[in-house]
Amino acid sequence: MRYFLSVIILLQLCSCFWGKKPGPGDYVATKVWGWRPVYAHESTYSDLTVSNTPRSVEKAGKIYVYGNKIFQNEIGKGIHVIDNSNSAAAHRIAFWGLPGNTEFSIKGNYLYANNYTDLVVIDLSNNTSPQIIKRIKNSFIAYDQQNPYPWQAPEESGYFDCPNSYPDSMVVNWRRDSISSNSCYKP
Repeated sequence: MRYFLSVIILLQLCSCFWGKKPGPGDYVATKVWGWRPVYAHESTYSDLTVSNTPRSVEKAGKIYVYGNKIFQNEIGKGIHVIDNSNSAAAHRIAFWGLPGNTEFSIKGNYLYANNYTDLVVIDLSNNTSPQIIKRIKNSFIAYDQQNPYPWQAPEESGYFDCPNSYPDSMVVNWRRDSISSNSCYKP
């Protein structure tokens, strides 16, 4: 019995030197299912892509009437072009892919829009083949805690890896993955 008691006491003493167990105030990071950002190089998202095949609206944004055309924003994706020459039968005629686009405005023959953090000016004089004629880099705040841009946090609530800031890359999508619970959280 004495031998058994000695072993128990020895084990208890040794456990004091094997590391501190977390207490009530200690935070322990665990793995949770969350969202991991997908980055793309600037060269892959900075071009305007024009498709004469209209597509359905998934996440509608601002609408702007210009002449006999209606321009409708697809939040984060680009701009729908709608032919309104016969207002009783308006129909989509094209989609201009402009990733990260959340806002746009038109003045004269120019459409001003954001392409993630850049301001781009698009010449509207030829609607079938619009061209970016000017780009002003980093015109918009890249991150605002109170009102983040859609690409800076996933649409769904929950944990997500806080995006990093890279000079030539941008978060273009989110994928579900196992991440650390000490990441960012969206309620």
